[in-house]
Amino acid sequence: MVFKPAPCPSRWEGLAVSLWIVLLDVMFLVWAVRREADALKFVLFVLVMASLPLLVHLLYRTWGAFTLEYWVDRNAVTVRWANARQLIPLPAIARIVHGREYAQARGGWSEWPAPYLRSDAAPGDGRIQVLATLPPEACLWLDTQTTTFVLSPADPDAFQAAVQERYAMGAAQRLAPQRQRVAVLGRMAPSDRLGAWLLLGGMLGVLVLFGVVMISFTDLPDVLTVRYNSEGLPEEIREKAALFRLPIIGLLVWTANAAGGLWLNARKQPIGAYMLWAGAIVVEVFSLVALVSLIT
Repeated sequence: MVFKPAPCPSRWEGLAVSLWIVLLDVMFLVWAVRREADALKFVLFVLVMASLPLLVHLLYRTWGAFTLEYWVDRNAVTVRWANARQLIPLPAIARIVHGREYAQARGGWSEWPAPYLRSDAAPGDGRIQVLATLPPEACLWLDTQTTTFVLSPADPDAFQAAVQERYAMGAAQRLAPQRQRVAVLGRMAPSDRLGAWLLLGGMLGVLVLFGVVMISFTDLPDVLTVRYNSEGLPEEIREKAALFRLPIIGLLVWTANAAGGLWLNARKQPIGAYMLWAGAIVVEVFSLVALVSLIT
């Protein structure tokens, strides 16, 4: 059986805020495209890039708020939200209690919208995992030996009756409490800080390359020497717009290596992923050295 949770008003607020961020990003991009290359254009691009992680976070939390539901069968209670599944085997449930006080259940600003959906919690000794749309005192508490799960079905009496009925049937298979991510993107994302920092460092490197060009672009002469011969004499002269080739190369390398690394990470080959992500940073460092030498 499938039980819907009590309505979550903040899901619509999260959707509205996400739409406003998209509109602002479009306005900034149009403004930036119409300007000549300068410091303000770079700042506009940085603002758009900086808003993307926030937008992804809000969309994911909103997705979770809209898709939260509880599945009950003779083996387990399965909590589904976004691309995650929390499995609670029925034999592991010691008791079900209506409402308890728990001051720490409401998430902070980083868990809005759906502040009572603690998707970052993991089972452990004495842990309380809140997977609800209401304050804990209005929810059902499912106690197991290792974790207490806080749920908020819209019809708690029917939910509890369904759990008791299927518990009496006996489990058809033995399951262990676990949380799963069923989407491919969940497996592709780096699971440790090193991978995340390498990806973030590569993206920041691309921004630095574009920033160096845009900030100094208006002060550069219209033509620049981009290559010298062995005697130190100019061999190739181009317009200053040619400087954008180096940031574009850095962007293409980071994009390709990031995609390849995510694919390797999904196939459980993190070392290969780290090498690709680190390789992009190395290319960006050499591009930055070449760019600075051309400008100065």
